[in-house]
Amino acid sequence: MKLYVIILSLLLQGCFCVPCVKASEADLEWKEAVGLAKQGEYDFAFMNFRTILDDYPNSRYALTAKFAQGEYYFLQNNLQMASDEFKSFYATYPRHQEALIALAYLYKIAQIQKRPESIKEYHNKAASFRQLTFIFNDKKSFKFLSGFQRKHKLVSYINKVELYVNGELFTEVPF
Repeated sequence: MKLYVIILSLLLQGCFCVPCVKASEADLEWKEAVGLAKQGEYDFAFMNFRTILDDYPNSRYALTAKFAQGEYYFLQNNLQMASDEFKSFYATYPRHQEALIALAYLYKIAQIQKRPESIKEYHNKAASFRQLTFIFNDKKSFKFLSGFQRKHKLVSYINKVELYVNGELFTEVPF
């Protein structure tokens, strides 16, 4: 009887320890990616963010790591890949505030590439992103620190959305 209890106890401990190890490994991978980004080692940080998505897709870092994929390509001026990644991000996280930031990036990319049909598409998606109600305030804001440690601030008004990156106006999507 004691042998069964010991075996069962060991099996249960093994089952509960594995998720803790995975979470710890995801934490370490995230810290390494952010450290590399802070040092300006964007290529290596990008690879670590990709590893998080591949190995820990359900971790708390997945959303930010996925956003970092688009941001990396944007910073590298690879606008087509950035557009693809931000579209994928928007499709994966359509109800998150960060999705509106991705739409603002897509809007900006469409402007740079002079694609009026895409400008209109992202304008319409941003305008209908959420039914915004401003009862006591004339604006709402949302802050997001990306994997590459860039500070994003999204300010939503009744008639437009402004995206600031590191304190500077990045783009404005009028409604």
